[in-house]
Amino acid sequence: MRTFVADIKHLVYTVFHPFEGFYELRFRRKRNWPLIIGLFLMMGAVEIIRYYHIGMIAASSRAYAISPLFVMATTVFPFVLFAVSNWSVTTLFDGNGKLGDVFMVMAYALAPKLVLDLLFIGLTNVVTLHELALVYALTVVGYGVFAFLLFCGLCVAHEYNPAKCIVTLLATVVATIILVFIGAVYLILMGRLFGLISTVFAEITRRGVF
Repeated sequence: MRTFVADIKHLVYTVFHPFEGFYELRFRRKRNWPLIIGLFLMMGAVEIIRYYHIGMIAASSRAYAISPLFVMATTVFPFVLFAVSNWSVTTLFDGNGKLGDVFMVMAYALAPKLVLDLLFIGLTNVVTLHELALVYALTVVGYGVFAFLLFCGLCVAHEYNPAKCIVTLLATVVATIILVFIGAVYLILMGRLFGLISTVFAEITRRGVF
């Protein structure tokens, strides 16, 4: 319990001192996987709360038929895909960070965004339409802080200078698009293959071969 509390304190320290905090996490402290996984799950949970409990003035539509598990999966999966893509790219650019380091950096970078997202959801239920623009600023700030912390953490994790980190981030975006394209093509081909097998089996059964 004491270790977990210390890790929470270091998480707060990392938010305000990203380079020093991520350096400690990368080289001197043991990764707390329950905390890392918990932050990703909290991200999914916050998205579920946003989906169902955001104020009416900020809600474009309320798709109550969508499963909360589906919302969580579609929220967490892009981050997992980005982490895998970044690790794959940085292995080609002499990056020293491991896949676990990338997940750790992303999880810690998400922490302030989670707080701001919860504050945003709460305020949308009490503010007026004229005040909504100010509340949306919290979302912009959340993404900005997340991007800054992610950049700092990846620089430390892979031991890159800022210019090289920017190059690998651009390459990561390209790699992510390629992986999504390959995955989509694979799913389409597998769907057609199973459809063909099902059609052939139905035809054989109808003709009474078996």
